[in-house]
Amino acid sequence: MEDVTSEAIKISGDDANHLSRSLRARRGDKITAVDNSGNSAVLELIEFDKASITARRVSDIKKISHTQRIVLADCLPKQNRFETIIEKATELGVDKIQPLISERTIARPSGQREKTRLERWNRIVKEAAEQCARDTIPDIGEIIGLDDWLKKISPINKQTLLLFCWESEQNTTVREVLSAYKNEVAVHNIIVLIGPEGGFSDREVFAIKSVGGVSASLGSRILKTDTAAISALAMINYELMN
Repeated sequence: MEDVTSEAIKISGDDANHLSRSLRARRGDKITAVDNSGNSAVLELIEFDKASITARRVSDIKKISHTQRIVLADCLPKQNRFETIIEKATELGVDKIQPLISERTIARPSGQREKTRLERWNRIVKEAAEQCARDTIPDIGEIIGLDDWLKKISPINKQTLLLFCWESEQNTTVREVLSAYKNEVAVHNIIVLIGPEGGFSDREVFAIKSVGGVSASLGSRILKTDTAAISALAMINYELMN
């Protein structure tokens, strides 16, 4: 929703359809709405027509703030597995999802296909956020090459942990890395980097570590990329969000 700060608010498009058709909302119902600026408010639905719903704000405006920001940077998997990843990542509290293309990435959408994918992904995260009653909707970045993305985020500052899951890591687990950072007051941002089928190349591992990435193992088994992403985010929820 674009804005919840006005006294009278017009709800249209997909939001209106979702309320009237999927949720079967009626006049007098109250909903909690969030706008694109991170404002939250309770709205009372007062009038329905074919294309929109009129509502009025019946609560004070709350500004949503998070003390910790989580980014999932994921090299695109084959088929439609990325849709599952972004849906579950939304449920697990991710603030941004960054699709990447690495040396061994097989899926490489471009042009109109890329535009269509991004539009669909944004619909999926919006629906997932509504389903799990989140107060924010994750951002989805443009598809970008891993090397270019590393240039954009480097150097990693002291407030950010870049955690990349690497099947060749023998000494340190994700849980151990998270435990070490748990009491670090300076760390406000966590970036979880997941590789493609076939993993990162040696050159890419060197590049990730060069900008400050910390490698960690998800265990003795080789996990599919979608399983790896969900597992890492679940560990973050368990270790840091309680």
